[in-house]
Amino acid sequence: MPTTIGGKQIATTASGHRHLGPPAVSNIPPMTPPKPDGVPAPFVYMGSTATASGASTKLVVGGGDTVVDGNKLSVDMPGNQPSQPAPLHDLVTMMVNAKVPVG
Repeated sequence: MPTTIGGKQIATTASGHRHLGPPAVSNIPPMTPPKPDGVPAPFVYMGSTATASGASTKLVVGGGDTVVDGNKLSVDMPGNQPSQPAPLHDLVTMMVNAKVPVG
């Protein structure tokens, strides 16, 4: 049985929780006619608590460090990888499959 606080399971690096971030806009290359800078399209970023950077070691639950507000999770593939051929990727960070913040 998982450990809970207030009826909710604690998210740890070993708990298998998933985090759904807000959609971000990346440029994707259009099919026809080719446009050099691409066309904006939304991509949903998802991450797994197993990839949390900066998880708290002050509370270890079920063998995993606790995921807290402010941690960052690696974006799961494919993320915005379809935008990779375009010269601009994520329109805010200019990154492809980087990190999604928790919180």
